[in-house]
Amino acid sequence: MRAKILIVNLLLFPAASLNWIICVFCSIIFLYTYHAVINYHYGGITIKINKRISKLMKIRCSQCGECCCDPVIEVTHHDIRRLVKHTGISADRLIRLHAKSDFDSVDDSDLIKFSYGNRKISLRKNKNGACLFLSEDRQCTAYEARPMSCRIFPIDVFLDDENKASDFELSDVIRDKFIKCKYHYGKSSSYKSFRLKAIQSGNETASYWGKIKQWNRRSEKGGKSDFLNFMGFKVPE
Repeated sequence: MRAKILIVNLLLFPAASLNWIICVFCSIIFLYTYHAVINYHYGGITIKINKRISKLMKIRCSQCGECCCDPVIEVTHHDIRRLVKHTGISADRLIRLHAKSDFDSVDDSDLIKFSYGNRKISLRKNKNGACLFLSEDRQCTAYEARPMSCRIFPIDVFLDDENKASDFELSDVIRDKFIKCKYHYGKSSSYKSFRLKAIQSGNETASYWGKIKQWNRRSEKGGKSDFLNFMGFKVPE
C-alpha cells in the first residue's frame, strides 16, 4: 500500500517527491557516515581532546629510570607472553606474587586466590629494587616487549565497567609524588597512536580479569605453577 502511495506521489508531484526522497536518502547516508567516522576515530572511546588531554600528549620521558624502580608493575598474561617470547625467560621467573599487606590500599576483588592466600602479580625486580630489565645505563633491555602499563606511562588510563577507556590522567604515582619522575614537555605525540594503546590496554585487561574470575571460581586454587599453567604457560609443577 505504501509503495502504491509513493508511486502516485511521484506521478502527481514528481519534483516535490523526488526532493523528499533525496533529502531522506542524504540524511540516512549522513547518519551512517557520522556513526562510522566516530567509531573509526575513537574506537568506542568518547574522550574529547581538551587542553588537559593535549597537555598529556606533550609529556616526554627523560629516561631517568625512576618509574622502573619504585612502583609495582602489574602485568597481565598478555604482558608475560610477550616477555617470554622476546627474552626466552620462563613465566615463573618473570613474575612475583604480592600479599595484600604489600600495598597501602587494595580491593579484595583485585586479588587472585591461591591455596596459600590472596595475591597480586607483578613483574619481578632485582634485589636493588630495579626492574629485571633495567640496564646499568638506565635503558630497558626488553623495550619492544615491555608491559602495557609501561607503554602508556606516565598516563593512567581509566576504564569503565566494560573495560573501555573513559578518561586519561597523569599517573597517580607522579601526582602523589611517590616517585620523582623527571618527565618534561615537548612536541605533542599522536593522540591516535596513544588511543590505540589505550584500546589495547582495555581489551587485554578485560581478557585478563575474565581469566582471573574463572580461576577464582575454581574449588581447588593451587599455587603459582598451577596458576601459570591455567593461564596458558607451560611451567613445571
